[in-house]
Amino acid sequence: MAMKHLRGLTILLTALVTLGALAWGWHARQAALATTRVPQTRTATLFLPGNSGGWLSMRDMVLSLNRPQLARFSLTARVTDSGHVSWQQHQPINTNPLVPVLFKDNTHAAREARQLVTVLTQLRARYGITHVNFVGHSSGGTIAYDYLNQARRAPVTVSRIVCIGADFPGCPPLRAHYPQLHILNLAGSIGLTGNDSEVPVDTATPLRHLVAGHVGSYRFEELRGPVWDMQHSLLHENPAIDRKIIRFLYPPS
Repeated sequence: MAMKHLRGLTILLTALVTLGALAWGWHARQAALATTRVPQTRTATLFLPGNSGGWLSMRDMVLSLNRPQLARFSLTARVTDSGHVSWQQHQPINTNPLVPVLFKDNTHAAREARQLVTVLTQLRARYGITHVNFVGHSSGGTIAYDYLNQARRAPVTVSRIVCIGADFPGCPPLRAHYPQLHILNLAGSIGLTGNDSEVPVDTATPLRHLVAGHVGSYRFEELRGPVWDMQHSLLHENPAIDRKIIRFLYPPS
């Protein structure tokens, strides 16, 4: 009986130490984000969730970046199956607006890319936004890429794109030229596995060849770390990645 209690105590202590380490790591990363400063602009950043994703997919990232010295969670765009867009305004739209885009039909990236035209067209007409960034997790990166590669696009300029844990199976090379566009492609790797548990790193790297010669700049980074930082569905929960993203989206002028 004493051995059984000792084993239980050991498990409990191990769990507490693990939770404590995670909490300390989270606090340290949040503290690092709190010291970050970026220029204030009217370029809106649209967050595109991956397959079957919604508000919960991008919530922590959006709320983490919603700080006076970084950006404002200004709008939410909700897109119905038929492509109708409804808007909810949360804050003034004047300093680095953050805009999650939530698709009702969230399992067809090509269709979501077509619906994104309406989102962007209304964003300009209703709110005067002329320049946008995209942050796409998983197939959200594919939505951003498909948008660029389709014939019909909105009257806005896409300045920067961040892909997080995205792959590009069967995508054709980029057809149009976007000399003003800068792309950051982030792939997670749990330790040395070369995989974030769902997307292998080598399925993210083809993006380089798809956009070569068509964009202003392209950068790829493989991020390595423990499973609680680099697992596919946790990449958008990592404040260290948030900090990397916000500095890329809004660089010093």
